[in-house]
Amino acid sequence: MIELKHLGKIYSSASGSVEALKDVNLTIADGEIFGIIGLSGAGKSRAADVMEDLDYYCVDNMPVALMPRFAELCIATGGRYENVALVTDVRDKNGFGELLRTIDQLKEMNCSVRILYMDADVRTIVRRYKESRRPHPLATRGTSVEEAVHKEMDLLAPIRERADFIVN
Repeated sequence: MIELKHLGKIYSSASGSVEALKDVNLTIADGEIFGIIGLSGAGKSRAADVMEDLDYYCVDNMPVALMPRFAELCIATGGRYENVALVTDVRDKNGFGELLRTIDQLKEMNCSVRILYMDADVRTIVRRYKESRRPHPLATRGTSVEEAVHKEMDLLAPIRERADFIVN
């Protein structure tokens, strides 16, 4: 079991201090599959890095359609891969709408699944995209990063509602 209590992290950036984590509490039982989901630029990859440091096997950008088969393979190892974190986001355009149904399917397979939702305010995400100079996955020609973030928030709202943990 892994237990984090009152975890906080502040980063220094060119625009000042950024409080990335504030008073986060999290308990993770052995044998759980964690879905790390959330807004692009909100810290999913950073969360996966932390999970890896806690001896979790992490797969970033896992297509939703592969999740049940991946879980079957983990189960077949007899406990060798019992602590797993799967990261997915809106880049999986074909399967993302199936994510809630897939989570239910994993639970029907007797997998202990919990959702860690990574969140941030629009201003913070826009700033991160400007600093990284990377395009937002939902940004198209003529669409601002801010508009893309709002679209992503709308798409992720049902998942955020079912999240076990929300980290902002």
